[in-house]
Amino acid sequence: MKAALPGSETAPIRSGEGPLSAVDHEFVYRFMDLHRGEHRIATMARVLGVSRSGYYAWKTRPLSSRARTDELLKTEISNVHARHHGAYGAPRIHGELQRQGWKVSRKRVARLMRELGIHGLARRSGHGGRSPESTG
Repeated sequence: MKAALPGSETAPIRSGEGPLSAVDHEFVYRFMDLHRGEHRIATMARVLGVSRSGYYAWKTRPLSSRARTDELLKTEISNVHARHHGAYGAPRIHGELQRQGWKVSRKRVARLMRELGIHGLARRSGHGGRSPESTG
C-alpha cells in the first residue's frame, strides 16, 4: 500500500509490503495533519491503520532533545556555510563545528545539510578538463 504527500509521489506509508508490515507513524501523522480539513481524523486513522489518540499525542508532543539539537545545528551549519560563501561541504563544516565545541559526526552534518538543501562547491580541475599532454 503506497500513498504520498503532495510533491512526494513514491513515499510509502508502510515500510514493507506484507500485511504485518510496520506503519511509518511520522509520515502517516503528517499526512493526516495536512488533510485534516478534508476528512475526519477518526476516519483517516481507521483507514490508515493508526490510532486517533496516537495522532493527537504526536500533535502535542514536544520535540525530542535530538530534534531540538538538530534545529540548533541547522542554524549553525547555515551560518558556517554562508560565512564561507557556500564553498564548504560536510567535511569542512564538520571540522568547523568541532573547533567551535560541537560534538557531532560528519554523517549527521551531511544529513542536516541535505535537509537544508545546501552543499559545498565541487573542486575544479587544474587543467580545464583537458589532459596535460594536450596543453601547449
